[in-house]
Amino acid sequence: MQTIDVVLPTQSHQIRIEPGLLAHLGEAAREVAPHERALLAVDGNVIEPHGRVARESLEAAGYEVLVHELVADEKRKTLQTVQGLYAAMLAFRLERRSPVIALGGGVVGDVAGFAAATYLRGVPLLQAPTTLLAMVDASIGGKTGVNHPLPSDSAHAPELGKNLVGAFWQPRAVVIDPLVLATLAPRDFRCGLAECIKHGVLADAGLFTFIESNIKRIGEMDVDVLAELIARSAHVKVAIVQEDEREAGRRALLNLGHTFAHAIEPIEALDLKHGEAVAIGLCAAARCAGETGRLDRDVEERIARLLADAGLPTRLPRPVEIERLINTMGYDKKVAGGTMRLILPTALGRARIVSHVPEQVIVSGWRAVGAAPGSSRGQQAC
Repeated sequence: MQTIDVVLPTQSHQIRIEPGLLAHLGEAAREVAPHERALLAVDGNVIEPHGRVARESLEAAGYEVLVHELVADEKRKTLQTVQGLYAAMLAFRLERRSPVIALGGGVVGDVAGFAAATYLRGVPLLQAPTTLLAMVDASIGGKTGVNHPLPSDSAHAPELGKNLVGAFWQPRAVVIDPLVLATLAPRDFRCGLAECIKHGVLADAGLFTFIESNIKRIGEMDVDVLAELIARSAHVKVAIVQEDEREAGRRALLNLGHTFAHAIEPIEALDLKHGEAVAIGLCAAARCAGETGRLDRDVEERIARLLADAGLPTRLPRPVEIERLINTMGYDKKVAGGTMRLILPTALGRARIVSHVPEQVIVSGWRAVGAAPGSSRGQQAC
């Protein structure tokens, strides 16, 4: 078993990574939340076999278990879905010491985590991610939340603003079983790989090289390579979260590519999953960095090449007006005092937070990934 200690001022916990670990979920829960009832919030896509394995493990550890099925869809990642969880918790008489276990991908972890953070002002949370993206990103760091519609304008219907309503709520434990990835759809697996590549770009050149060297074995789902990939990528996020739990500074680096990604992910016509939007966002951010002289062209090309080798998109599947995208970026959580901040790579393994990026640079980033040219609002600074 590989273990990673997450040491934080608010609450420390451990990430455990081992093939077959899901069958021991109940033991892990007992160590951190020894109460008689537990709520298992599970992605409906993995009720069989993973939900069954998790429930049996929890019951064997002495829990009375309520299984609550969630739909892993960004459109359902809303306050209404959280209200459904509240109702289930109340009907089950879940108490303040009763654990909530999130079994699924990032949507399930975010929704169940937000419910756990706010029900009775906070109940114990365990994350048991079943997607690569959740294993290396969403389950780590304590961010929970749901989407909320943005204000509409005359040109476009309201779009969902990503994670605009949420809370920081650290899990008591993160239980990662790489074997569950065998049931993950290839497209969803590639989405997780985008986050691993992002971690390499922003903080660990060795991880980036590891992925380059092992991309074939990763695609073949080699369990040993996957365990190493998960552990190395998780270490990157943990190290940054330990420095900045509430995203007051350095943690914003983890949003590399995300300011761009959050502008395109909600657009239904693009049909992009989160990791696919992040891959395109990485390319746009790299172009912005190159445009401002912060990143060598060969590194830009290397990033795009690895994303393509991983089967991820590096351009928009169809053009979108740049003005629309820049407007959506203005609602991003990284906007402070009306100023947009971008995370830009400066080399493999290094990135920095940049404020006052000229709009013409952002336009160049969008054009590089296929956004419609000639629709910016001008060249003023954002």
